[in-house]
Amino acid sequence: MRYSKRRQVLATEVDSKPQLASLSFEKALNAFLQVQDSAGHSRVTRADYKTVVGLFLRYMTDTHGYSCVDEITESDLLGWLAHLRNSNSSLGTPYSTRTIATYCRDVLTFFHWLIDHKYLQVDPTLLINEPKVEKALIRVFTDEELKMLDVACDRAPSGRSITPDERRMLAARDRAVLWLLLSTGIRLSELCGLRFCDLDWDKGMVLVKGKGAKERRVPMGTVARQHLNTYIVYWRGAPADTNERVFTTVFGKPVTPSAIKQLFARLKRVVGITDKRVSAHTCRHWFAVSSIKRGVPSVVLQDWLGHEDLKMIKTYIRLAEQDHSDLYAKFSPVDSLEMHTSSKEKRGQLRDWRNSRKKV
Repeated sequence: MRYSKRRQVLATEVDSKPQLASLSFEKALNAFLQVQDSAGHSRVTRADYKTVVGLFLRYMTDTHGYSCVDEITESDLLGWLAHLRNSNSSLGTPYSTRTIATYCRDVLTFFHWLIDHKYLQVDPTLLINEPKVEKALIRVFTDEELKMLDVACDRAPSGRSITPDERRMLAARDRAVLWLLLSTGIRLSELCGLRFCDLDWDKGMVLVKGKGAKERRVPMGTVARQHLNTYIVYWRGAPADTNERVFTTVFGKPVTPSAIKQLFARLKRVVGITDKRVSAHTCRHWFAVSSIKRGVPSVVLQDWLGHEDLKMIKTYIRLAEQDHSDLYAKFSPVDSLEMHTSSKEKRGQLRDWRNSRKKV
């Protein structure tokens, strides 16, 4: 077909426009992680993005043979979500709906960044929403379980490479870790990053550096201070530098999140708890629910926990209300019926009436 000279010029201009070069998976992921680092996001956040987006891109390579981000379509994303729902994690257990939603959110954030920085012309996530999350009941420790967990701290790891004194040191450290988590509700990463300069012994406060490099002050309570003081004075020793980490391994190295997870796995095994998770985050849940039951205002609890909004606080409030068995005993609609709380004389009259009906 022949075109006019004007249309020929317009067609030439369109063809001469520079096309976006395809971005490989490796370059896209590295650039994305570099932006997270420059934006000041926490190391935990960057590690999560690296793990989740890396798994997603590896799936696209293994399943479809893709190597560039512009090859991924909406159908491929939906197929990946279906794959998560029907497969097991590295632990051999099915992915929870909360985990799938978190993975989806991280990948959506990755693609939104690609679109915003003009690495993609077509957004494959435009019509994809985050999967719904099952509202599972959060289970917290009972008073009896807390007693058993405290006793279980004395069951420190044993072996030829660890002396009796080192086992006692680990027992004191583990007990201080347990009660500090229960008394403050701080996160696992915040506990591992705790330094001596973050402890205010006079006011009983802890300076916590949370997500997004945000700092907050949290009270730690008398019990936590006593166990922490015992660990430091009798076993840990005074630091040479106030920037030293508070909690260390038997070899003097700062504890890692992996080491604390192993600690709680050992406590769970010793105590024999099977109906709930035994972890640092369960301690955080217990702290939040217990604080609400004791009348701590939602805004204050939000500040202590370091939440940006009240969404999670409302979840804790609902959980605390569900656990009020004393309220049920007081307001139970069946137990409060007059027929169940009548006098001995009335109960006798009802018995006589029932007997008289049997003769009819």
